[in-house]
Amino acid sequence: MSLFRNFFGGGPPEDDEDNGAEYVETLVERVETCSAPEDRRDALKGLRGVAKKYRLAVGMMGMEAYLNVLENERMDSEAMTLVLDTLATVLSSDDDSSESDELGERLAEVMIKKKGFIASVLAAVDQFDFGVRRTSVQLLSNLLRHKGTEVQKAVINQPAGLSKLVDIIHDSREVIRNEAILMVCELSRANSQIQQLLAYDNIFNDLLNIIETEPLDSIVIEDCLENQLIGRLGGILHTFLYGHEDCDESDVCSTEWPKQRTANVIFLLQIVRTLVSPDNNSQNTHAAQKVLNQTKILEELIRVLLSEMGASVEILTESVIVVAEAIRGNYTNQELFASTVLDNGEEAPRSSLVVLLISMTAEKQTYKLRCAVFYCFLSYLFDNEFGKTKIIETLLPNSSSPNELTTGGLILQAISSAESVQAWFGCVTLMHCLFDVDHLCEQLLRVKLNIVTEQPELSLLDHVSKLLISTGNRRPQTRAGLLMLLGAWLQNCPSAVAAFTTNDDNMSYLTANIVDECGEGTESEQQALRGLMAFVLLSCLKNKQEKNARAELETLISRRIGKEAVLSALEGLTRTEQFVRAAQKQQPSEHNKNNLFLDFNFVKMFKSLEGTLAKQLKTNGEFNGTSNDSIIQSFKELIKRQDGDIAQLKQENKKMSIEIEKLTTEAQNKATERELEEARAKLEESLTFKNQNEDLNSQLVEAQRLTQQWYAEAERYKQWAQQWQNYQLSQLPNGAEIGMTQLQQQVTELEQQLGYGYQAFEQQSQTILHYTAENGQLRERLQKSEASLTEVVSKLESVRSEAVPNGPVVNGEQKSSDELAKLKQEQEELLMLLADQHNKMTVYRRRLKSLGQPVTDDEDE
Repeated sequence: MSLFRNFFGGGPPEDDEDNGAEYVETLVERVETCSAPEDRRDALKGLRGVAKKYRLAVGMMGMEAYLNVLENERMDSEAMTLVLDTLATVLSSDDDSSESDELGERLAEVMIKKKGFIASVLAAVDQFDFGVRRTSVQLLSNLLRHKGTEVQKAVINQPAGLSKLVDIIHDSREVIRNEAILMVCELSRANSQIQQLLAYDNIFNDLLNIIETEPLDSIVIEDCLENQLIGRLGGILHTFLYGHEDCDESDVCSTEWPKQRTANVIFLLQIVRTLVSPDNNSQNTHAAQKVLNQTKILEELIRVLLSEMGASVEILTESVIVVAEAIRGNYTNQELFASTVLDNGEEAPRSSLVVLLISMTAEKQTYKLRCAVFYCFLSYLFDNEFGKTKIIETLLPNSSSPNELTTGGLILQAISSAESVQAWFGCVTLMHCLFDVDHLCEQLLRVKLNIVTEQPELSLLDHVSKLLISTGNRRPQTRAGLLMLLGAWLQNCPSAVAAFTTNDDNMSYLTANIVDECGEGTESEQQALRGLMAFVLLSCLKNKQEKNARAELETLISRRIGKEAVLSALEGLTRTEQFVRAAQKQQPSEHNKNNLFLDFNFVKMFKSLEGTLAKQLKTNGEFNGTSNDSIIQSFKELIKRQDGDIAQLKQENKKMSIEIEKLTTEAQNKATERELEEARAKLEESLTFKNQNEDLNSQLVEAQRLTQQWYAEAERYKQWAQQWQNYQLSQLPNGAEIGMTQLQQQVTELEQQLGYGYQAFEQQSQTILHYTAENGQLRERLQKSEASLTEVVSKLESVRSEAVPNGPVVNGEQKSSDELAKLKQEQEELLMLLADQHNKMTVYRRRLKSLGQPVTDDEDE
């Protein structure tokens, strides 16, 4: 085990791993030595059970035993399934850590290097048993994920190895078929040889047959489409878009599509886009464009753009890009696209070009879709002189009715827009109409605009110049679009140069702003704008036909700016971030609208003219143009600036982190102060309860004092009555009668006193009951107060504050309870005294009756 662990880079052995290794070794020994098939299968089941936990031990110790089962026990389907499942398990891991991935790669490497292993797995794939075929496909998929290149080579080297894998796609069991599709996708990834062999095996038709039989929102479609480059896509595309072959766009529901159906359509569109990508060989691209036209796929895609079928923005965007690359440089497809119209029955039919421009100029439309529409329109103009001419003709006088929407009118509307992105789109679109068609530059000078009704008409060139001057040093994106338009317009068009340089405001603007570094935008954008102004200025100098006019313009440049400053600005354009980004690809950036600054074709034109323009100001007439070294230097400077920006952002992030910590501390302090205020309020409430309890204690003391007074008075009355009785009986001669009279009077007085005593007793009882109830309420409030006080004390201890003792409150409560018990005892003694007095009065009544004295009924009661 230590040898395996050192080889695979594992850590020190642990007891659990050692015990697991011993257990695995025991099971492997049973597989190798047991003669009964049932015993071997039981051992294989045990290995499969611990394969996830002890991947290393199960994969390495049992390799020879597994290979022996695969080669010699092919008729035992259960044993084969167990072995293949075990091997697939040790290659997969639930963890995404690098260690687990490394372990799987090393195990896969060991398996592939075993002689006859791939052949045995392919033989297992060829078996019809469900478990064997499924686990063997899963094992191949796991091997491809870890060691794709090695497995691809091993499969190619096996006789009919690839054909065996293709055959299982026809398996009627969907589970195996779907696993096989995923495996074939991994097998053909980044391997052109296998892709060609798969094409020869007609796998694409097989996969497309599966697509046609699957539901529109099936995940299997996505797996099939990952592997497609050619095939019959027209019918499938129609089915995906409209549901079935006999349906058209009028029958399509406009509700939102399911996510999986959207994903399937996007995959299919990306396949079509791969066929016509400008990055392919030009002959292959043109042939694919021709096939798209013949198979009606292009027409189907154009219908998607002009119909309302509930497709998402993602599908529309992808469809527009596919159409753009399908018509790019192909005149037949471009005319098909331009001749398609949208007839909604309410207004006059609109051509697809007008629909595109309406979408491009709609500010509420998503930027990604607007960018795709812009790219599609540029693709229509690419190498399409007839299309460019038709668009320019819509701008000429008397070409159309005033209220009709035309492509030229929409382009001019975009150029004059206050939105920078829309203005840039319009300028670049019109600039592409002038590329490689010099006579259209002359035609464009005939365009007249009536901006203000009361003023005379203005030429388009003057309108563009005024827009540029009105921006000043603001709106860098709009200025870049206008300067690129002027730079392309002034090339090889002396009439346009003469009209432009005649206006002194134009020359003043260029000469003043070419050295201005205080405008809006980043430093790189300012440098790019200065380079564009230098390009326009030198283009005017290049296309001046009269020598005197050229000399005057050159003198103007030397005096106001300086030749070195103009050349520096011209060369600085190639070192900007915007220039480098625009030179990378034809399709504009669809991620950030702020990245739209320079156009790809304008950059190409600039590179071709840079040397010629610079030579005009060079004294020796030599200029090497933009070399590879300068481009590399531009990239280095760009990386350097980005590194500086990253460092600055890190510092800002650090400062923000410190500020966040400060704010967090302040918030915590405020929370602590708030808790202290709450604690103070609770303490004040507890003190209030304590004062109320003290008041009740004083009331209890007063009640006790009154009870004692009543008790003393009753005792005094008793003594007086006894003394008076003894005295009267001893002094009088006729003591019986007089004693009887006195006894009657005493009885009357005692009855009155007894009545007063009962009343006092009832009042005292009510008072005691009231105090008892009130004392119970106070006890409850005191308990709540004590609980609150305990919580407050714990909080105060946490903030290191002194806790207020609550001992007096507890002692006061204990004292009140004792006094209340004492008061009840005294009341009971008073009742006993009154009962004793009542008994004596009863004895006196009996004596009166025995002496023959009359006793009233009231007295009897």
